[in-house]
Amino acid sequence: MTTTFKVTGRHVFNVWRIMRSEQTLGSYTFENVAFYLLRKRVPRHTPATLTRWYNSESPVHTARVLGYFRDRTVMTLDILEESETTTKTAEFARVFGVDFHSVISRGSQFKVESFLFRIAKPESFVLLSPSKQDVGKQNAAECMPLIMEPLSAFYNGPLVVLDFQYLYPSVMIAYNYCYSTCLGRVADFQGRNKLGSTDLDLPPGLLEKLQDHITIAPNGIIYVKPSVRQGLLGRMLTERDGEAGDEERQERQGALTRGSSFPYSRCLSAMSRILDARQLGLEYIASVMYGYTSATYSGRMPAVEIADSIVQTGRETLERVGVWWTCVFEERRPIPCEIQAISVIDTTAKWGARVVYGDTDSVFIHLKGKTKEQAFKIGYDIADAITAMNPAPIKLKFEKVYLLCVLMAKKRYVGFKYETPDETEPTFDAVRRDGVPAQTKMTETCLKILFCTQDLSENFIFAKEVRMGTYRRGIACIAMPGKVQAIRLISDKVPLPPGVAVAARRILQDENDEPQYGERVPYVIVCGDSHTRLVERAIYNVNHQTIAHRRVLLHYQGADTPAGAHLANRFKIYEHFQSARCLTCSCTAQDGKLDLVCWIDTDVLLGICEACHANLQVTIPTLLLRLRKGEQMLLSASSEPIACMNIECPWLYERTKAEQKLDFLEGLRTLIEDLDVS
Repeated sequence: MTTTFKVTGRHVFNVWRIMRSEQTLGSYTFENVAFYLLRKRVPRHTPATLTRWYNSESPVHTARVLGYFRDRTVMTLDILEESETTTKTAEFARVFGVDFHSVISRGSQFKVESFLFRIAKPESFVLLSPSKQDVGKQNAAECMPLIMEPLSAFYNGPLVVLDFQYLYPSVMIAYNYCYSTCLGRVADFQGRNKLGSTDLDLPPGLLEKLQDHITIAPNGIIYVKPSVRQGLLGRMLTERDGEAGDEERQERQGALTRGSSFPYSRCLSAMSRILDARQLGLEYIASVMYGYTSATYSGRMPAVEIADSIVQTGRETLERVGVWWTCVFEERRPIPCEIQAISVIDTTAKWGARVVYGDTDSVFIHLKGKTKEQAFKIGYDIADAITAMNPAPIKLKFEKVYLLCVLMAKKRYVGFKYETPDETEPTFDAVRRDGVPAQTKMTETCLKILFCTQDLSENFIFAKEVRMGTYRRGIACIAMPGKVQAIRLISDKVPLPPGVAVAARRILQDENDEPQYGERVPYVIVCGDSHTRLVERAIYNVNHQTIAHRRVLLHYQGADTPAGAHLANRFKIYEHFQSARCLTCSCTAQDGKLDLVCWIDTDVLLGICEACHANLQVTIPTLLLRLRKGEQMLLSASSEPIACMNIECPWLYERTKAEQKLDFLEGLRTLIEDLDVS
């Protein structure tokens, strides 16, 4: 998020990267970010236009350039203030214990170690610093999170979503998984008791002495219980969460005791932002703690055995119930594993529930034949029951209810979402940014029709009427976002991806016009001829992206729509001929020809018919009146063309239409002059 540009005594931010990491947008141009954060439309001028204005002899043009950059500078500061970048970064620095610049420039491992150092030092622990070679010699990971293959279908009954709140951090706290509590494997692996990049050399008789005070993880790694030693990783999470919760409760309680003369919302306006930023920092630490132990490639202190213990315990927490597994110790003693969620849900008759999808820490439960109110009640009952079966702080949290939902594949689902029982208007939960805006709009409309009416005939009518050519919302509606990560040399032998090809052409025109790493470069695919590649043809992309995607969605409702894939290929016969229309009486010439013709656009020829040409006393005043109305509309127009090229602004396309009308007026004037001469 930083930049290579350095200023002594100043922090230099790459605002584009900050917005890309914090905001969820389809495009991260300055104009689009300013619109969504500041609710302002910002003009965009090309470098050629700005150069021409700056070199112009007119002071107005020079002032316009300076004002353009002044406004963008001020709005950049407004964007940082609106996104609370400075507040959050400062609070992150206090929570992590690092300097302000390191919050932005350094990675997650540096922040975790800063946290860990402050807790490890009073306990006389020293953090290990393995080399890259030692990290590469670790044992391979053995465990994977549970990601079930979903039962793909259209569900017209309630679909309850339950989520384990911070599953991996909760597992570390509940079972005391940590570097400082690990005693290695139950049995040596290949003659070594290896932990991460080092070997454990336990004193003789230690395991026998601690046999009643140990926990054996599902992957066979031994940990001591908190009664012997509390793990540092668990302390990091519990102590910070406790401090943040106490501070927040004190601040909010203090605001409430001030009475009505100092409103609650007004009192907490500044403090809430600070507490929210602090809570985000704590959530960040909790989310990256597991990643610190499992960073097997570039880790600073990885331990794949601890990471496997966390993953496998979380998997079994989600998987099945009542499993007793036998630990291998001096005596074969059964130790109860954690109570598992999915099997409990499937086997409890009073709920009548069925798990149709599970993903790492969440479950999707289908309640066939239940109402929305019953779904909320059963969902809360399931969450409370599973939470009570697991050790604290493992908690199954009720998230939401989908009433009418399409479950397609892993991490791909869409439906009407309800988060509270009192909610009457559902939220359409479908967020994807990797497609064309027109495709997103068409898919969303089709799904809403399907959910609201469950009538496939209406969907067919919509699919037949809505075509790519009927969208009049500008290029931004059909522009495809292509992510650019590396620009290779242009070669005739190796075709470039479309986004990279557009970026390469921009660089050939201007070496400084290079996109950011990971920037989405929009491009539009037009109708290519028979010699172009398939990916460069608009019809191919429409069939294999927009229509094909909608056909897959409708397939789960039982609709077979093979003909829909050819809608974009259907042309009507009049599209191959040019029509002609009279400007006075609006009649269409039967033979496709008019007496006098003026070209307005490539599709329609406008002129006057034979009857109107024979009655010039009525025709010419009618045309003059039409010309006068058009010229009156132009009285308030700018004296010079507007050079804004913001493709995300709808006024760009309205202005283009107005310019086409100006061409029409010029052609109309020429036609009137020809009639006067004749």
